Amino acid sequence: MSSSFPYRFYARHVKLLRLRPGRLVWLLLAILNVKCLPFVWHYRFFAPLIAAALRKPITQSMVHRQKNEVPLVFLPIITKTKVPILEGDFNLHKSNSTYFTDLDSSRSLLLSFLVFHGMSKTHKELAAEGRNGVMTVMLGSTYRNFKREIQTGYPYEVWSRILTWDQKWLYIVTHFVRKDKIVPKASVTEVINDRKPKSVNASKKTFKTPRVLSQSDVEQSVFATSISKCVFKKGRMTVSPERVLAASGLLSNAISDKSAIDLTGSQHSIDPEMKDLFQKGTTPQYSNHELDREIEVERDKGMRFACLLSELEDLQGHLLKDKELSNGVITLGTFSDLGHSVSL
Repeated sequence: MSSSFPYRFYARHVKLLRLRPGRLVWLLLAILNVKCLPFVWHYRFFAPLIAAALRKPITQSMVHRQKNEVPLVFLPIITKTKVPILEGDFNLHKSNSTYFTDLDSSRSLLLSFLVFHGMSKTHKELAAEGRNGVMTVMLGSTYRNFKREIQTGYPYEVWSRILTWDQKWLYIVTHFVRKDKIVPKASVTEVINDRKPKSVNASKKTFKTPRVLSQSDVEQSVFATSISKCVFKKGRMTVSPERVLAASGLLSNAISDKSAIDLTGSQHSIDPEMKDLFQKGTTPQYSNHELDREIEVERDKGMRFACLLSELEDLQGHLLKDKELSNGVITLGTFSDLGHSVSL
């Protein structure tokens, strides 16, 4: 009696889980191409917004001493992914059009992490001033430059960071990079997730030891580069990026009473804020002045590339040649999506 129980259990339950070969193939295709399934783009775009709403705001005053001396506003965020089969072209390379979906999710992740709470604060301030509408970010334009192909099934990383900003536009630069070619030595996210003011070396995450890279090594690791131009809107009103970044605590502010996160890896129990000021021999006001200078230097570097992107806007007025404006347009033909000729 007891010996037959395993067989009966298998017959009733385990056999139900068996899939026919055709269904198994479809299941495997769905798993291997999960990025291309319906509504997955929406999940990749909106999931960072929900996570940011539940996460404690990250401000410059909380990460005020880093060995690489890069301000928080310019730090990159990384997405690890790979090329599914359905994203491949006839050469089995990542199709050019699929780069845009990665850009959408990467920009959403970056802006949600840095300015979600600042946008919420700015929204409330403008609402108190009588400004109606929803606070949002709109994409103005995107430029891409392809350097190397990415083969189907090949893993890669998407690095996005704020490049610069002016009175209206926020510019984001995105690089498509070989996986694990550049190893981060620390992560703000890991420290925040530990929920304690500890060093990165004391966090649960164990980072690989980064090796020194030359500029040629970095260039060889990049598949493609993109610059995106975004604008903050409150209804029909344009909000300057500097206001949103300041509200997000990413620009120079007085050091708050929040627990500081020390990215130096020190294990001493001395208060991180006092230790930082003692080592530098500065006051909070002077630290803010230095931060202002560092941010402005990096912003000026990025403006050189932003100006090149802005000049491309003049192409909108060159849809037609001068003679076509006066004499009419003659085309090579009009076709449908499936390549069938459509009569005028």
